[in-house]
Amino acid sequence: MAGADSAVLEVAGGHLTWTVWDIAADPVAVLDDLPAAQDWLWALYGEAAALRAASGEPLGPAVPALPGLARAARRLAYAHWAARWWPASVIDGIPPLDDRLLAAEIAELEQECELLTGGEEYEEYGEYEEYGTAEEYGDGGAATSPAGTPPRPDYALAAGPGASASARVLARGTAGTDWRRVPPGLLDASEQALSWEIVRSATRRTEVALSVVAGPGLTDRVPVPAQLLPRATLTAADGSTAEVPLRLTDDSWTGTAELPGAGPLAFTVHLPAFPDPPTPDDAAQRALRERVRALARARLAGAPSDIAPLRAERAAEQEY
Repeated sequence: MAGADSAVLEVAGGHLTWTVWDIAADPVAVLDDLPAAQDWLWALYGEAAALRAASGEPLGPAVPALPGLARAARRLAYAHWAARWWPASVIDGIPPLDDRLLAAEIAELEQECELLTGGEEYEEYGEYEEYGTAEEYGDGGAATSPAGTPPRPDYALAAGPGASASARVLARGTAGTDWRRVPPGLLDASEQALSWEIVRSATRRTEVALSVVAGPGLTDRVPVPAQLLPRATLTAADGSTAEVPLRLTDDSWTGTAELPGAGPLAFTVHLPAFPDPPTPDDAAQRALRERVRALARARLAGAPSDIAPLRAERAAEQEY
């Protein structure tokens, strides 16, 4: 599974990968059908590289025979990356990209890159393209932002969904979500998108109440297909778990479950249809997400880049 730092383009006979931090660099080519790839290798890497590949040698540095095609391929890979990993967040103030503008530009770039793709459209995310983002872990501590300030009160739980006035809040906090576990647009991409409370009711029942901010523009007035309804898994320190179906209410996904066990809780928000990522969500993944947010903010602020702003990014600049 390609991560949030990789822009990937499926091509005839394999795929090309750029890192979004240095997208001007040559792509890494992984070929599984060399005869099919020979139709475009010369155009993107140069004739000498294509001859080396035919002899089983490494491609070497790219010297494109068609520089315009190389630029279009890089831009198309970035556009697909933006469709999957753009960190839209009301909490963080990063506006979403207009789906229609982005889809239109991708379609145009696909036509320009037909030599690479063999005329086949790139459909890595299929039915999930219209939605997106994540999961993560809570530590049982107080709710604070990365800078140590309280999270935005309009997106924190006040007393927990369904909590009565007589309920006692035992603990509360915030967490983020693992973007690899859900499609784009489904959840807010902030590291404070998930709010949780452990509540003890007057009947001594102890429950966990969750609220996850929905992706910008996603509300309960827009029906979400059943296969795109997320769930949360609560894991206690003793290994016991509880599954929490989430329902969309206004602009948040909410749910409650009985406290599964003692000790700190870990929270995972996921879509059942999505495969488990190869590595757990940890400090490195959270740092990667923050780097993606920094990239998005820089592009919205007009920072120089080897990829000129997409039309959808230019539209988003007006809201930034």
